[in-house]
Amino acid sequence: MDKEAYSKSINRYKKGKKPPMACAVCGEDDEKVIEMHHVDGRNNSDVVKPLCMNCHSKVTAKQNRLSPKVRSKDASEENKKVVNAISLLALLRELVDRLDDIVMEMPTNV
Repeated sequence: MDKEAYSKSINRYKKGKKPPMACAVCGEDDEKVIEMHHVDGRNNSDVVKPLCMNCHSKVTAKQNRLSPKVRSKDASEENKKVVNAISLLALLRELVDRLDDIVMEMPTNV
């Protein structure tokens, strides 16, 4: 989300309007592309975060590297912890990549 879009979003919020739902990773706020991501997978958690289709597919692909048996509702507690760790790492990896892009776009005083 660029500065102008961010500013408009904040102004709408200040005026008492509900801010748009935005991707937790990249800030995309087009409601047509926002999906709800189950943080630990649909089988293991009701905790959801809004992600755009692009970020959602990247994070889900990383989660899906684990076998369906490990991700299942009947998985052992140890496997559920692995799914949780992989899921959080996938989200963090996307956030770090986004932060890296933002920092590299900043002007430097050298």
